[in-house]
Amino acid sequence: MVAIISRASWGAKPPKKTDPLPFAPWLGGIVVHHEGAGHVAVESHSDCAALVRKIQSDSMYYNIVEGIAVQIKLKEPEYDDIPYNFLVCKHGSVYEGRGYRRRSAANGTDVPGANSNYYAVMGLIGSDDPVTPAMATAFRDLCGHLQNERDAGPSILGHRDVRTSQTHCPGNLYPYVQGGSFVVAGGGTGGGPDDDLLYLYPRSAWGARPPKEVTRVDLSARTGFTVHYSDGPTTQTVRQIQNYHMDSRGWSDIGYNFLVDASGRIFEGRGWHVQGAHATGSNVSHIGVCFIGEDGDATDIALSAIRTLYETAVDMTGRTLEKTYHGGLPGNSTDCPGAMLRAWVRGGMVAAVRGLDWGSGDDLPPSDSSGSAGGGMTQVRSVAAQQQAVNSLGHSPALTVDGLWGPLTAAGVKWLQGRVGVTADGLWGPATESAYTAYSGGGSAGGGMTSVRSVGSQQDAVNSLGYSPALTVDGLWGPQTAAGVKWLQGRVGVTADGLWGPGTESAYFAYIDDGAGLTVDGSFGTLTVMATQRAIGVTVDGQWGTESKRALQHHLNVWGNAGLVEDGATGPATYRALQSFLNAMTGAGLTVDGVWGPATVRALQTALNQGRF
Repeated sequence: MVAIISRASWGAKPPKKTDPLPFAPWLGGIVVHHEGAGHVAVESHSDCAALVRKIQSDSMYYNIVEGIAVQIKLKEPEYDDIPYNFLVCKHGSVYEGRGYRRRSAANGTDVPGANSNYYAVMGLIGSDDPVTPAMATAFRDLCGHLQNERDAGPSILGHRDVRTSQTHCPGNLYPYVQGGSFVVAGGGTGGGPDDDLLYLYPRSAWGARPPKEVTRVDLSARTGFTVHYSDGPTTQTVRQIQNYHMDSRGWSDIGYNFLVDASGRIFEGRGWHVQGAHATGSNVSHIGVCFIGEDGDATDIALSAIRTLYETAVDMTGRTLEKTYHGGLPGNSTDCPGAMLRAWVRGGMVAAVRGLDWGSGDDLPPSDSSGSAGGGMTQVRSVAAQQQAVNSLGHSPALTVDGLWGPLTAAGVKWLQGRVGVTADGLWGPATESAYTAYSGGGSAGGGMTSVRSVGSQQDAVNSLGYSPALTVDGLWGPQTAAGVKWLQGRVGVTADGLWGPGTESAYFAYIDDGAGLTVDGSFGTLTVMATQRAIGVTVDGQWGTESKRALQHHLNVWGNAGLVEDGATGPATYRALQSFLNAMTGAGLTVDGVWGPATVRALQTALNQGRF
């Protein structure tokens, strides 16, 4: 166990605001920093807390000169808090910065997901300071603790590894990063060497879009368990797969019931009680589980996670389920899940069975994709918010607003649905939200949709994307805020109606988490090439050669059903498939003529910015 000096103990200021952004460190890991040039480590340990206080203050409050530097884009804007999750002094003490469950802000935006998928840990040394043995030991212990107990993924990187611009950070700590000195056996695999736990992350943890519709399935109907693979890079996010299924395939939600990555992380897709869209003719009877990767990528911990899910399904259904793979089901002629997983399933799915717990925070209760334990759909509006809405329309007797789903709440939601004119199924989805908002006049006085995000938080988000002139964050709805929200919606790729609903919320998070941050100029330059390579899972070197072209064709075949020959020779057929795919994913409106030109590149850049490629 790592001893961590709390914020209260070192005298932290409260953050300027506490609106949390999604943080999914299991998708990445840890980025190591140092304080950098112009700084030196303090000699006396009694001065370290004061140094941490100074770093926080300097990050949150700039002087006039620094303010000018921000305006001319030589310096980042002020932070809402200290940008690091933890800080380590040369004496071996660890200080809590943002802590475990808040997205880092120090890793930069050059690489998509750098802040949302990685803890930021700073060593309190300057460029010329040596790394003491005490600091090295503390870094190793902290990295092991974050990976084995606090959801960090397997990667331990230096700051320079997630910056495309030149930086020396983390200075003298970088050789330790490169040499694996901070790696602890078993780190980043979903459970430590003495833990053996795997973690299942609910939809709320990975930022799922709300489903368009839900068809519930009783567990008594389940007779089989089907293994799939995504046939894409292991770096794919669950949200990207959901986007492909909903936008390119036109499905109501992500197709799988669950997904497993190479680190053994398990992600809730449609969940236990909802019909999937993973195998023709078997979506009711079979629970579909997808490994995120290509043939040969599945690790021992991933196989263990799939087998653990199978045993959990057996326990829940009370019967032995048939072990199957996608291409082995009647009417499903496909190579999925590849030769390796196909042989593994045929051989009986031999793998270690581990304990299974819910991940991403101690306060997140278990829930399936149709809502909280017991029922209800919570992806659009929490149970408590549903209860408040029912009461706001005059339901009698008024519901107790306790956030617990039960027969009274179910009846109340059905009553509200009948009143606002949608199907009274007790599931509060996007249609119910829209109808309720229209019926009740929705949002704050004057406009705006506030059931998903408050007006003040909408104003913050608009400003965070560089809107000019910046909105006044006052929580009051008016013409300027409406214009700002519409501007943001256009930038993240949703209908610019000024209403911040679930679709805008999901698109905003996809933009800031997975987006490439490219200038949409129609030029297929180095940054656009690198962003495309990152999305299709090939070496990111900025060189658009045969390997990259073949990977693009494979990507379009898997996610756009293009039917291309994967020969690395791109021509009109590949470009037509690309244009059709971009139209499906983002509504680009391209003419499908097979001509590679600025319009197609602009649409590609937009899709990469939105995390929809």
